[in-house]
Amino acid sequence: MAASLHKGAATLTRQKMRTTFLAFAAHAKQRRYGPVDPATVTEKQLRNYVHARIEVGITPRTIQNEVSHLRRALRGAGRGEWADTVTNAQLGVPAGSRIGTGRVVNADVLAQALARAPADTRAWIELERYLGLRREEMIESHRSLKQWEAALARGKSFITIRHGTKGGRVRDTVIPAPYRERALAAVRAALAIMTKRQYLVDAPTGRAAQKQVHDRFAALGLTGGDSGHALRRAFCRDNYEHYLGEGYSVKEALGLCSRDLGHGEGRGRWVWNNYLRATYEQQT
Repeated sequence: MAASLHKGAATLTRQKMRTTFLAFAAHAKQRRYGPVDPATVTEKQLRNYVHARIEVGITPRTIQNEVSHLRRALRGAGRGEWADTVTNAQLGVPAGSRIGTGRVVNADVLAQALARAPADTRAWIELERYLGLRREEMIESHRSLKQWEAALARGKSFITIRHGTKGGRVRDTVIPAPYRERALAAVRAALAIMTKRQYLVDAPTGRAAQKQVHDRFAALGLTGGDSGHALRRAFCRDNYEHYLGEGYSVKEALGLCSRDLGHGEGRGRWVWNNYLRATYEQQT
């Protein structure tokens, strides 16, 4: 079933889709549906799956995402029209707020992690924090480090992120002048690691690389509310406050932050809700 939806999806999205279909297959086996296939799955089976996920305490947002994965498989099997007529309400999908609760990384936790981290792990942390990279982008950054170093050393205002991006979309991310030196230092530290090995994250597969980074970060306290994505939120906060200081309106600043993060300029409100809101509300 998963093979019907993987085409065109980013690596992390594919992993989440695989998790969805493993869970759905386990549910189908428990309910004795027989082999599940997007060409034959029924509304009742989908509804039963949603109810089962609610019963075991899966969060509303996760269930919404899983149903989205299932719809994608149905479209891949030529059942897109039917999939679109079966609403979330009909399937019993619970409502969930799109307002995130994540905040920027705690400065003390980050400082302690950097002080304890070995050189390669420190480089990983700093690339995510000071360049705003997604995890997959950081893992694939060995392919771009020299270009980034050249751009930042010349005082260029942005770097181009090509590899590991969501959906394969290339973007230019602004590194404001006050933060350019620390970004350049992070890139050079990563390049120093690359003199000793082929990949920045030395692992046999992409999944193994993801696990290695996750485990290393968690061991340093960068987990839960201070996990890797909190590093990206801190990058977003810095750019947001810089844009405001340059005279941009709140709406304009959020649009620019959305662009820098790779979400496009039209998702400023979403960026506020999911990257910044919780941090600023905690300060009031």
